Amino acid sequence: MRQSAIRKMAKLSSQPGIISFAAGAPNPATFPAKEILQIASEILASDSHNALQYGSTLGFSGLIDAVIDFCNWKKLPRVNRDNVAITNGSQQALDLLGRVFIDPGDSVFLELPSYIGAISAFRNLQANLVGVEQTQDGIEIEDLISKIKSARTAAHRPKLLYLIPNFQNPSGRSLSALKRRRVLEVAETYNLLIVEDDPYGEICFDPELQGGLAPIKSFDQDERVIYLSTFSKILAPGLRAGWVLAASSIIEKIELAKQACDLCGSMLDQRIVADCWNRGIIRDHLPWIRSFYHSKCQVMLDCLDKHMPAEVQWTKPGGGLFLWVNLPEHLNSEALLHKCLENEMVSYVIGQPFHVNGRGAHTLRLAFSKENEDNIALGIERLARVFKSYLG
Repeated sequence: MRQSAIRKMAKLSSQPGIISFAAGAPNPATFPAKEILQIASEILASDSHNALQYGSTLGFSGLIDAVIDFCNWKKLPRVNRDNVAITNGSQQALDLLGRVFIDPGDSVFLELPSYIGAISAFRNLQANLVGVEQTQDGIEIEDLISKIKSARTAAHRPKLLYLIPNFQNPSGRSLSALKRRRVLEVAETYNLLIVEDDPYGEICFDPELQGGLAPIKSFDQDERVIYLSTFSKILAPGLRAGWVLAASSIIEKIELAKQACDLCGSMLDQRIVADCWNRGIIRDHLPWIRSFYHSKCQVMLDCLDKHMPAEVQWTKPGGGLFLWVNLPEHLNSEALLHKCLENEMVSYVIGQPFHVNGRGAHTLRLAFSKENEDNIALGIERLARVFKSYLG
């Protein structure tokens, strides 16, 4: 087991006066706190005995129904109660799926770079983690096929392909519509399961892009795709409500694994989330959330254009909470981070821990979700000052 680089940086970034581009948490300004307070008060006044009691391992039935409605809203096919499990955030879903499917030495394929939480969950179960190259439109199909064949040759059974297709954490990239169908074809050919993790899909800055972000699960004809999502980014992460959409046989195994993990999630949290969906609070709030993060992202992109030296490159996400920076390969983002903290009071997350192949020392992730726009502008100017000093 290894410490999360994101959690480690969150501690450093909490010091007074630091402009933090490290923590990728949703901004508290987006939480509908008044509505949540009202709903919680009503639930506790009318049904506290059940809301404060143990509940079903697979989740509160009202939230399962809300998730089904959410799936219908996203045009995901063939969803019923047997296909849904509620988890304590999608991070728990990753851990449970690993427990169900991974034997030591099994190969799990991930994008380069990929989400640290998934890397930790699968590494802790002694998986053989295989990184697959990305281009601007997502995972490189030919490299994926090559890595699958190599794993087979090395007797590391190919088991799972883990993808974040929309505004990926950490790169901000999205998988193209063509590649969404191609990865499913590859999974069918080589008998892989796909874990499609989609926490950011609703934070799309341009509504016209939404049509190209159809979940891979929506093309799935033989229940090969396990779809994960969460209400953390579009409601509030303190209400621990993620969910899994999968074949009923997989949900049955997740239930067994979850019984050994936490018995059940918080019934109060789940009832609050269900009411927030059923009352339209989440859907009504989404346009404002998208605009809120779009504005911050645009400020960061404009300031990068203005201040960064030509040798530095970055992604331009169409949604989500992050963008990805590539420094010249002779620079080390971890060494530079100490200078940024000491000299300029600004932080980011280093890129190497997002890579399962040990590379990425010259990369870093910037989150635009936390800071206000003035601090974003000031922080990018400070970062650029440090990078320029190392580039002559």
